[in-house]
Amino acid sequence: MSSRVVTLDIESIASGGDGVARTEGLVVFVPRTAPGDRVVARISPKGRLARGVVERIELPASTRAVPECVHYDGDRCGGCQLQHLTLDAQRQAKRAIIRDSIRRIGKRDVELPPMHAGAHAWRYRRKLTLALRRDGQRWYGGLHAFDNPEKVFSLVDCNIADERLLSVWREILAASVHLPDVPRLRGSVRLLGDYAAFVLEGGWEWSAHEAFFAAAPQLSALWWVNNAGTRVLLADRREHPEPGASFAQVNPEVAEQLEAFVLDRVLSHAPRTVIDGYAGAGDVAFKLTAHDIRVTAIELDAEASAWSGSRLPADSRAITARVEDALEAALPADVVLLNPPRAGLDARVASLLSAATPPPRAIVYVSCDPATLARDLLRLAPYRIASLTAFDMFPQTAHVETVCELVPSSSGVSP
Repeated sequence: MSSRVVTLDIESIASGGDGVARTEGLVVFVPRTAPGDRVVARISPKGRLARGVVERIELPASTRAVPECVHYDGDRCGGCQLQHLTLDAQRQAKRAIIRDSIRRIGKRDVELPPMHAGAHAWRYRRKLTLALRRDGQRWYGGLHAFDNPEKVFSLVDCNIADERLLSVWREILAASVHLPDVPRLRGSVRLLGDYAAFVLEGGWEWSAHEAFFAAAPQLSALWWVNNAGTRVLLADRREHPEPGASFAQVNPEVAEQLEAFVLDRVLSHAPRTVIDGYAGAGDVAFKLTAHDIRVTAIELDAEASAWSGSRLPADSRAITARVEDALEAALPADVVLLNPPRAGLDARVASLLSAATPPPRAIVYVSCDPATLARDLLRLAPYRIASLTAFDMFPQTAHVETVCELVPSSSGVSP
């Protein structure tokens, strides 16, 4: 079907941040719209779905806000999706996304979860990843346009990023003559405590990395991931090296709230043994051992797993492996803690937990994607939801963290 122009009433926000409307039997997804908007949009149907592009807003919703970032409208930046909504409207949308995903995909009848949030909706990010492109001999760093993934605009500022990140990035770009000689790269700056780490991705060789590091004195550590996927620590000025290439809290304030909540939920089941799946650098595992709990921390990243193991007491252990490969041997456990990447659980993890005898008293699942959480809940049929709680880790974006506490369906624990 060819594209056409229609008038739409926006009803809700979808998981990716697009507004949702319905017309002529179609479900239409329209970026940068708000529930309550009436818009004129050009839609392009595909089956029963359609994508829409706003031509004009006929009636703006009361939940609209003026975006603070010059790139949001000016460059159609894809880094944020919800700056055009008030903060209250953003959080209400995220609560609805979690509820609707679990109802529709997970086939569980849940209500809107409570939402925890921090005091800062701007300048909270401690990590900033940019695409690096060349303009002649000059490198620039930027983000992708939401409606054109190939377009990368030059970033002047990022209103959700800690200003120290921008300072480090300016220094990196000033030293960019020493970057690998390739058309495009990708880089991440992470603030880890009082120091900054840089991870560069791309290229087959980097002979000038020492000159680059010398020209960027704000950096304390430098990692390189080459085109073969090999990650190497090339330079390090830190006094006490810790894992920094893969693990950094994007929003430390809310991350601290989430960690305290997870620890509370795990400890509420009085476990003597805990499996910490996707354990990262083992911060939660280490804190659990202070309560005389024997922890098995499973993490694929060798650097993080080694760090985790170095801190655990003798009766606990760190295993460097995929959770789906190590879980069976690690069971049984009183509580299983899961914090998977956006892709969610491997089907084998859900299968092993569903068949576990005896079953764990609880599964505490920390999710960064409501859709994959909902899918995994469908796979974890022997468990019911005891509590469901949201954390607004990433204001101005459509991303949300969810903690789902599961107990065996036969358990007498009240939700």
